[in-house]
Amino acid sequence: MVFLATLTLTMGFQIAPVVQEQPPATVTRTARFELRSDSRVALHHFLIDWAATDAGEWPRFALPLAERDDWRKVLDPSEQRVWASAVETYAVAVGRSVVFDEGLQAVRDWAVGVTAGHAIPTSEQPLADALVTALPVYERHWWQAHHERNREWVASVVPQLVIVEDDMIARFETAYGGRWPDARIPVDVMVYANAVGAYSTGGRLTISSMHRGNQMPQALEMIFHEASHTDEMELPLRAGVRDAFRAAGGEAPDRFWHDMIFYTSGDITRLVLAERGQTDYQHYGSFGLYRRGERWVLELPALEQHWRPFLESQRTENDARHEALRAVAAQLLRPE
Repeated sequence: MVFLATLTLTMGFQIAPVVQEQPPATVTRTARFELRSDSRVALHHFLIDWAATDAGEWPRFALPLAERDDWRKVLDPSEQRVWASAVETYAVAVGRSVVFDEGLQAVRDWAVGVTAGHAIPTSEQPLADALVTALPVYERHWWQAHHERNREWVASVVPQLVIVEDDMIARFETAYGGRWPDARIPVDVMVYANAVGAYSTGGRLTISSMHRGNQMPQALEMIFHEASHTDEMELPLRAGVRDAFRAAGGEAPDRFWHDMIFYTSGDITRLVLAERGQTDYQHYGSFGLYRRGERWVLELPALEQHWRPFLESQRTENDARHEALRAVAAQLLRPE
């Protein structure tokens, strides 16, 4: 079943209709993104995180799995056996990266319907089997609450997202020297994602609707941060950073390009919201990231002195971007 839902903003005017599709996946589309709430891919991550918690490998800073506290009271004996078996099977995923592990990516892609089951490597088939077996238990006891939370999160994000997305994308293209993907970027919304609450791989975003860093207005920044990892955007940025540091006589710090994504996403969000009257926006990094590690002590002043003015200028020529990157590189290579 497909229907049109028109979102009305508190300011009293209407935005363009968005298309939603009903279960098994609920999909809300904007011009540039497709936000999905789907039980199978949510369960895949839920089981990974549950198994990591059982193994003592779920970080303290991560969103704790509240459902784990009373699951034996919630499930009947037969359901307990099914669930415990699924979690035990998923123990093989503990310590593996949902971002870089191709086997976990294959199961994820099957769970969201991108690929068929035969695309899953034989070694990962037990995960898919466990997911299928545990899905009725998950949908019976936890999915509706998770799905409702996802819907609430989408409803909080989409009205602002449809207003700013084109403006923000134009600024990101200028900042990175890339071109935004033509197709809508899929965003899988779920209560439990990975330990840090969001990631991107294969041009697909995964984001937690409960993670405290993903709530509005920072949710906008995190969506565009993760979208910055699409090849069309990340690769030009990485090349520009590499060339700027080499021109300045050195090499960029390890993963400095990723710190640039953090800063750029935060500052573009700040600029776009300020133009619409919200002048108090704080970067996601301001809540702790920028205070972690010695690297930000050097990087943040260089970015604020040289990169921020470029972002504010809205100059689109390549020379302006290269000049700003070279100035950042020179300051980091030869700090006073």
